[in-house]
Amino acid sequence: MVVFMVIRLLPNDADADIGRILESVSKNLPEGVSVGDSKVEDIGFGVRALVVGFILPELEGVGEKLETCLSALQEVEYEVVSVTRV
Repeated sequence: MVVFMVIRLLPNDADADIGRILESVSKNLPEGVSVGDSKVEDIGFGVRALVVGFILPELEGVGEKLETCLSALQEVEYEVVSVTRV
C-alpha cells in the first residue's frame, strides 16, 4: 500500500521562485518518497502557494520524515492538506 499526502507550501517571500522551491523539495525527499503532482495556487495579493502531492510507502514514520525534511526548508512554511491511502 502507498499513501498520497497533499501538502501546501507557503513561501515566506511573495517573490519566491516557486520552481526553485519545488526543485529544492524534490532533491531532499526521504527514501521511498516521490512527488506525484504539483500545482501553483493563487492565494491573493500576489501571494502564491505550491501544492504538492507526495507518494510515500505506508510505513511507520515516513510521513514524519517527510515533514522533518520540509521543516528544514528556510524559505517556506507548510501545512498538510490531506492524507489518503491509494
